[in-house]
Amino acid sequence: MRAIIVLAILFAIGLIILFYKRESDVSKMLLSFAVLTSIVGLALVGNVMRSLMPLFLIHLVAVIFSYGGLIYYIFSEKKPWLFWFFPLITLMIYIFLAWIGNEHLVWID
Repeated sequence: MRAIIVLAILFAIGLIILFYKRESDVSKMLLSFAVLTSIVGLALVGNVMRSLMPLFLIHLVAVIFSYGGLIYYIFSEKKPWLFWFFPLITLMIYIFLAWIGNEHLVWID
């Protein structure tokens, strides 16, 4: 599984560099690298959600969709912003559920 993840990241980096050399579009390359690093970062932060396994699995699917959105953006000029925000949305749902679950920890002065 780790090898597939590393190969997917290297594949995306290779595509970004290949399309940069073909099109010489610096802004597209920088946005692609920024989206790739945010996807990897959100995937790493998503390991916090392992306590809620259904939400963690939804987060993994969201990361896969956002990676697919990145590949779609590399091949075309359309920016699928919604796909890129799916992992962030699942993390916000987790934070909200953790906040609701800890309502009994209210400090009384």
